[in-house]
Amino acid sequence: MLKFGRRVGMLGVCALALAGCVTAQNTIQPTDSEGRRAYLRYAGSDSPVYLRAANPPTELGDHDAVASVMANAASGAVFAMPTTFTSEIGAANHPNFRIVALFDPEESLSTADVCESEARAADVAAARYSDRTNLFLAFCTRGEALGGTKVSGPKITSLSDPALAKMTRAGIQEMFAVDARDRRRGEPPVLGSISGNPSNFGFRLNPLEGVIN
Repeated sequence: MLKFGRRVGMLGVCALALAGCVTAQNTIQPTDSEGRRAYLRYAGSDSPVYLRAANPPTELGDHDAVASVMANAASGAVFAMPTTFTSEIGAANHPNFRIVALFDPEESLSTADVCESEARAADVAAARYSDRTNLFLAFCTRGEALGGTKVSGPKITSLSDPALAKMTRAGIQEMFAVDARDRRRGEPPVLGSISGNPSNFGFRLNPLEGVIN
């Protein structure tokens, strides 16, 4: 897998030279890598983390079936953490922390847009492609964004297509990767804000201070 957020220059080579190539790139984040991992560690501390497939293509089947395949693929994908995922909201002890998966969203859609739309149960327009699938994974809580990753790969044609699992794992691995630059700074992680005030995003807070479960 190419971590395209760190190897942007390789994207063109990947697209032209490798059939079935999967690339993953983090979006602009309200949290840093340690902050995202801290929230995920809390969300998955005593149960799986909820994963929801919001708008899968018709050919993949219903939402629950798609989410189940993705949750299985995501489980165990986070480096140095035993985090598992579930498509059943009742199986998650902290369901307000969730991964929202969008298929082929409009390019202009931001992570904040994804989380806000999911919280309102609003429909999100899809731009389906004949030659590829774009997957947007957003880490949300109560309609606010904690992290997001865009994944591009080959056109997924069925629920059993291995590209679905490959793209899911690539996105989860990228979103929750350990960034050495964060570990070197010697300061508390950037956890952003879940207070409803976007202007607080990026403030350095004590880990999990004020977290709402």
